[in-house]
Amino acid sequence: MKIFLKYLLLFVGSLLWVVGCVPTFRKTAFEWGLTKDSYRYGDLYRLSNLPQFKEEQLPCNNTPRFDSPTNSTALYIIGDSFTEHQRVGKQDFNVGAYTRIHWNETETIQLDTSRRNILVLQTVERHFREHFAAEVRNFTFGPKQPKESGFSFENWVAEVYQSFEETLKESEESLTSFLFSSDIFLTLKEWKAYINLQWFGRHNDQVALSPDKTQLLFVWDTDSSRITSSFKYLPDNELKTLIQQVNKTREYYKSLGFDEVYLSIIPNKTSIVAPSLGTYNHLIERVQRDTLLQTPFIDVWAPYTQQPTTIYSLSDTHWSCTGRAIWLEKVNGAISAL
Repeated sequence: MKIFLKYLLLFVGSLLWVVGCVPTFRKTAFEWGLTKDSYRYGDLYRLSNLPQFKEEQLPCNNTPRFDSPTNSTALYIIGDSFTEHQRVGKQDFNVGAYTRIHWNETETIQLDTSRRNILVLQTVERHFREHFAAEVRNFTFGPKQPKESGFSFENWVAEVYQSFEETLKESEESLTSFLFSSDIFLTLKEWKAYINLQWFGRHNDQVALSPDKTQLLFVWDTDSSRITSSFKYLPDNELKTLIQQVNKTREYYKSLGFDEVYLSIIPNKTSIVAPSLGTYNHLIERVQRDTLLQTPFIDVWAPYTQQPTTIYSLSDTHWSCTGRAIWLEKVNGAISAL
């Protein structure tokens, strides 16, 4: 009996590990209702589990309505998590064609010369200095290469090895999310987080609190030792270099057929709701007003600072539906004005 129980526990444990760590199985378990999305209350709540910052992340229903819909424009975006398909899609833009890739992706494209082709370089403030350390070449031009047909043992081995490496790398976090994302476990985590904060003044080291304790922030934005921080010193010579790379990127894509290239820097949540937490480097404002910048700028800094407490989700680093709507209005305005 003991041997049977031992092997039964081993089997169940192995099954949970496989389901929790392999993306395909994890997705199926989520679709079957066996587990819940660990990000459903926001990425900052997921890190901190502080109950006062628990807010369900619901889809925005404020999709723009266009008085004069057009099919004559093709929009391309190189973007980060703010423009992922869960947050933004073709239906949000007054365009006939839409292509979006992430900063860590590349894609070969062919421009439709019968349309106006517009490229938006969208980056959150914290990654601007990294993205434009060099010219951007995420979109390349030419005919798309057809996928190789037939089975190749070498390619199969390489794919299996890469998948296994990625699974091992993300296994701990993935398994934790799979097993402990139910509301019961979240309640227990909340009790622990509340006691740690109230009794010992401690919280997860990946988050920070605003001076008045009303805003939950990402430590990458608040830690001045990080290049991602709103408070990391930005010398003028580095700023000039970054702007030059932006301009060179625009020149490159315009030379290959784009009608216009826009730059959009979405502020860090910290920059809007808690700029007094450190010595703010004013990155966005300095980029916008620098006379060296030749690239059209989609400005959300001004409207965001006018209503700072409504722009970002309480429990997440990303914008609220209000912040999203402002950005979409600015982008669609730029598209229609061209």
